[in-house]
Amino acid sequence: MSPVGDVITRPTPRQMEDRIARSLFWIVWLRGAMQLVSFLTTLVIARLLAPADYGLMALAVVWTSGIAGVAELGLGAAIVQFPDLEERELNTCFWLVAGTTGVWYLALYASAPTIAAWFAIPSLADVLRVAGLSLPLVAIRTVPDALLRKRLELNRISQGEAASLVVGLPVVLGLAWSGAGVWALVAGTLVMPLVQNIVSFWFVGWRPGLRIGSRRLREILRYSLAFLGARVGWAVYQQIDAVVLGKISGQTVLGIYSMAKVLATLPVDKVSVIANQLAFPIMAGLQTDRSAMRDGFLRGLRLVACTTVPLCVGAALVADDLVSIAFTDKWQPMVPLLRVLCVFGLIRSLDVLLPPVLFARYRTAFLFGWTVVLLLVMPFAFLTGAVSFGAAGVALALIVVYPIIMAWMAREALRELGIGVKILWHQLRPIAAATLMMAALVLAVRWTIPGSDFADSLARLVLAVSLGGLVYASAILRFGGPLVSEIARVTGWLRGRSLTVAK
Repeated sequence: MSPVGDVITRPTPRQMEDRIARSLFWIVWLRGAMQLVSFLTTLVIARLLAPADYGLMALAVVWTSGIAGVAELGLGAAIVQFPDLEERELNTCFWLVAGTTGVWYLALYASAPTIAAWFAIPSLADVLRVAGLSLPLVAIRTVPDALLRKRLELNRISQGEAASLVVGLPVVLGLAWSGAGVWALVAGTLVMPLVQNIVSFWFVGWRPGLRIGSRRLREILRYSLAFLGARVGWAVYQQIDAVVLGKISGQTVLGIYSMAKVLATLPVDKVSVIANQLAFPIMAGLQTDRSAMRDGFLRGLRLVACTTVPLCVGAALVADDLVSIAFTDKWQPMVPLLRVLCVFGLIRSLDVLLPPVLFARYRTAFLFGWTVVLLLVMPFAFLTGAVSFGAAGVALALIVVYPIIMAWMAREALRELGIGVKILWHQLRPIAAATLMMAALVLAVRWTIPGSDFADSLARLVLAVSLGGLVYASAILRFGGPLVSEIARVTGWLRGRSLTVAK
C-alpha cells in the first residue's frame, strides 16, 4: 500500500524552512505565554486548595506520568523516524499503544487500594482510579502528535496545548472555587488531554482504522523500544545525583545543590527543549542526506552555543552577586556549587543535538547501551564524590566523569556526520572568542567595584551583565561569520516574518 497523501509524507525543503519558522514562533511566544498564565493560575488555585490536595495529586501523578511514558512504547519517535509509513502501519501503532495503555490502566485500577494502603492515604485509591483515565487520553494522541512532528507542524501542537489550557484552567478554577478539593486538579488532568486530542486529530486529518499489519513491524518495534529504553534510562539518570546526595548529606545540602543545579542548567533546559523538538524531526527528515544533516547540525550547534555558552560562563562569574541579591545571604553556600555546575551546564549545552543525529541514523541500540553505561558508572561517581566532598563532590563528578562518557556519544554522532574535531572547533571558535572577551570585561568590572554591600553588589551585577552582553554581541557581529545571518533569520522568525509560505 502506498503512503496516504500528505498526512505521512515529509515536507519539501521550502515547506520545511517555513514550518521551522512557524514552529519556532509559536513554541517561543505561545508557550511562554502559557507558562505565565499557568503560573498565575496556579497561585490562585493554591489559595483555594489545601497543601494536602496538592500532595495527594502529586502522588497520583507519579504513577500516571510514569505509566504514560512507558506505555507509549516509543512508537511516536518511530513514526517520526520511519519514512513512507502506510496507513495500516499507523493503525498498528495506534492500537498497540491503546491496548498497552488499557492494560496498564487496568493494572493501576486493581492495585490502587494497595498503593493507597502503602502510603496510608485511603483517598488515594479513588484519585488514582479516576486520574488514571488520563492514560488512554494521552495514549490515543501518540499517532496524531507524531504525524504533526513529522511534518514539522509543531505550531499546531503548541496551539493544541493552548486550547487545552483555555478550556481546562477555568474548569479547575471553578471546581476549586466550589470546594471540590483535589478533584479540581483531577478534572484538569482529564479535560486538558481530551481537548488536546480533539485539536490534534482535527489538525492532522487522520483517523485510526481497523486494517493493521506491517512487514517491517519488527524493525519499527526494535527502534521504538530501544528509544524508549534510552529515554527511560536518561530520566532515571537525571534523578540519581539527588538520591545519592540526599541519602549521604541530608535534605538541607540537597536543597542547596538542587537549587544550584536548576539555576546552572536553566539556559540549557530552555534552549534544549526548543532545539530537541525541532532537531528530532529535522534530522529524521534528512536521514538519507548526510551533507544536509551535517549542515543542519552545525547550524543548530552554532545557534545553541551562541546562546548557552555566554550565559553559563557569565552566571559562573557573577554567581556570588546573583545569589546574594536574588536569594539573600542564607543561600551563599550555593555559590561554589553554582560555579561548578555552570561548567556542567556549558557541557550539556554542547551535547543536546547529538542524540537526534543518532536517532535519525537508526543508532537507537547504541544510545540505549550508552545510557546503560551512564547508569552503571555515574552512581558510583556520585557516591564517591558525596562521601568525599559532599555536594561539591557530586558537582565535580558531573564535570569530570560525565564528559568522558559524553565524548563516546559525541564521537559516534560526529562520525555519522563526517565531522572532525577541527571542523567542530572552527564552528565554535567565534563564540569562544566572544565569550572570552565578555569574561575579561566582567572580571574587570568585578575588580573595579568591590561589592562590599547590597547597593555595590547590585550595581556591579547590573554593570557586569549589561557591559558583558554588549561586548559579547559586538564581538559576534564582528567575528561571527555565518552565525550573524543565522541569528538575524531566527530573530525574523520570532518577529513573525517568513510565515507566509503556503502550508
